[in-house]
Amino acid sequence: MRLSEPTNVPSPDCGDYQSAGARIVGKGEMAGLVRTYDWASTSLGPIDNWSRELVAIVNLTLCSHIPARILWGPDLVLIYNDSYRSISGRRHPDALGKPAREVFKEAWPAVGPLLENAYTTGETFYFDKLRVPIDTGGGVRDFYLDYTYCPVFENGKIAGLFGLLQDVTAEVVATHDLRESEARATRVLESIGDAVLVTDVNARVMSMNPVAERLTGWSLTEAREHRLDEVFRILDETTRQPAESPAEKVRRLRTVVGLANHTILVRRDGTEISIDDSGAPVFDENGRLTGIVLVFRDIHERRNAEREGSAIANQLSLVMDATTDGVLCLDRSWKIIYRNPRAQEILQVTGELTGRQFWEAFPETEGSPYVEHYYRAMDQGIPGRFEAFYPGRLQAWFSVVVQPADYGIAIFFRDITHQRQETEALRDREARLNAIYSTSLEYIGLLTPDGTVIDCNSGSLDFAGNTRAEVVGKHFACTPWFAATPGAPELIHRAIACANSGETFRCELPLIRPNGDTLLFDFSLTPVRDANGAVVFLVPEGRDITEIKRTEAALLQSEKLASVGRLASSIAHEINNPLESVMNLIYLARHAPPADAERYLETADQEIRRVSIIANQTLRFHKQGSKPQAATSADLFSTVMSIYEGRLHNARVRVEKRFRTDAPVICFQGDVRQVLNNLVANALEAMPLGGRLLIRSRKGRDWKTERPGLVLTIADNGAGIQPAAQKHIFDAFFTTKGTAGNGLGLWVCQQIVDRHHGTLRVRSTQRPGRNGTTFTFFLPFDPECE
Repeated sequence: MRLSEPTNVPSPDCGDYQSAGARIVGKGEMAGLVRTYDWASTSLGPIDNWSRELVAIVNLTLCSHIPARILWGPDLVLIYNDSYRSISGRRHPDALGKPAREVFKEAWPAVGPLLENAYTTGETFYFDKLRVPIDTGGGVRDFYLDYTYCPVFENGKIAGLFGLLQDVTAEVVATHDLRESEARATRVLESIGDAVLVTDVNARVMSMNPVAERLTGWSLTEAREHRLDEVFRILDETTRQPAESPAEKVRRLRTVVGLANHTILVRRDGTEISIDDSGAPVFDENGRLTGIVLVFRDIHERRNAEREGSAIANQLSLVMDATTDGVLCLDRSWKIIYRNPRAQEILQVTGELTGRQFWEAFPETEGSPYVEHYYRAMDQGIPGRFEAFYPGRLQAWFSVVVQPADYGIAIFFRDITHQRQETEALRDREARLNAIYSTSLEYIGLLTPDGTVIDCNSGSLDFAGNTRAEVVGKHFACTPWFAATPGAPELIHRAIACANSGETFRCELPLIRPNGDTLLFDFSLTPVRDANGAVVFLVPEGRDITEIKRTEAALLQSEKLASVGRLASSIAHEINNPLESVMNLIYLARHAPPADAERYLETADQEIRRVSIIANQTLRFHKQGSKPQAATSADLFSTVMSIYEGRLHNARVRVEKRFRTDAPVICFQGDVRQVLNNLVANALEAMPLGGRLLIRSRKGRDWKTERPGLVLTIADNGAGIQPAAQKHIFDAFFTTKGTAGNGLGLWVCQQIVDRHHGTLRVRSTQRPGRNGTTFTFFLPFDPECE
């Protein structure tokens, strides 16, 4: 499809028509089609019934030598001129008189809202380089257009839209990624825009579009009610004399007129630009002149290029000399008539390229895609875009855009060898990543934000023995992975809602396989965001931790047994002393007088009571219900400290208790006591020669979550922990006690703390005079224990 035609093709003679009574003027093909079209079959009705505004804007459109079109009425019925035929392409001439929504279905999502908004609100709009998808007959392609529309009114109401456009696809492609030339190219493209200015019958300004404001230097507010010759001052370029006002010429001839060649517009600030285009009368229903529509555009760059002697070569030089793309222009005899410096550099040609015959300078192109696209552009006027390898001396890949022109063809090209190599490397990396993804033993997939499965790896399919076809396209919660597990689909729906809010969902999830086996997974659902922060994908991951959890359970059981052993040793030590006293007292009672014997037996009874208390506290130590229960800090510490009472006395350790709160905390009491028992036992081992043991409690908050809770502190002034060891004390099997420890005590403590959603932190120093260790155990008041 050929979107743009050479701008110097002569336009139809707009003032020459056979009948003065004919409402449609002009000679071109489209003028004839408009006259003969069955308008009665459309919402516009017969031409005889057309309003003066519609007739005027149709005449202006048909006689403009740049692409112009009208969209009229609520149906936006399309009427266009000869220059616009190539844009309608294969739709011509069937597009005439049809609603624009039907003619340009593929482009409507891009331009439809703009047009409908302009028709509804009456706003004029202009877009530089608007990307519009257009069906070229060989498929839909994106084109870039300088796109403008302004409303046309009937009796103060919007009746239709008048629009002009220029195809700037070649400029956009040629300047793509060329940052150093973007500003210059933008100025050139902006100067192509067309201006519209409307006056009343007395040539006083009534309306003007933003392009007209920019070109004249007048805002609409400033220009309204001023005479046209004040706002639109034009001179003859050669004589420097005022040119005839187009308004006066329209009023005199009462027809569409064109500006004289070499017309200069003197802007409000005194600067000058070259312009051309046309003016058209606006008649009322009685044929009286009611206003004038003037359409003009800036051709300053073109006039500068013409004055320099070579319109095409110099215009290309202005835009292309600084680009990083190579540019070649060939005439119809295949002679190179222009090249920019970058083309000479890229092609590595000895001697000047200009003036040489293209096929002789580049014989290696014979039989390649270059030949096909270049001949098609030259002979059929069809633009092309392709990538191809150039053999011979260059041995390089090029991205090429070829555009037809009235003189021949223009070729824009760039060396993309490096990009191709990077693309191949990227494909290799993607292949490696896909291999890792496909062979990973973890369960990995990809979901849409609503939870539909897009993809999954082979490892995930092994869980239920299903195929990709059985899961792709289904909602994640309805797949075989969760079908056999009660409650799992509901959890997945909650996980998807959480991930869609932007948060990562993670939990331990037991799943039942079709064969009845249960596996435990570390399951997560992570959102993937685009550059704007919107969630575009969800990534589910599942890691089978069944064996890990079994191992952890075994380690926990092992540590519990070890803890029981240590507890039994402490209890034996505590009970042994009072039992020895009882035996001695009974012996003395047997050989003493009755009065002394009774005193000895009372003392023995007290010692037996002490044994009973120790036994009760021991039973209470690990006694635990199936559900968490309330306990105060005093309750939790009392059973632990009673077991170590004798050992604390013998080790000359002074205990300082300070309970600042009696607020109860919900917990598994046996587990919490095991943590406190481990911490107290470690503190005693750190003070073999005596010292101070601080036991404290207070209210506090978790600094991360701000949840209120109970803070338990166990501190000693023992030897302290080496800094290197502090990083690993909560790791399984890490111990500083040699063969005396199994390295599981603090690891088990951490597991219990995590189960209660609490925290366990340590501070320790070995500095002389300040040595010691402090453990801080935080428990939320309502921890939602698992």
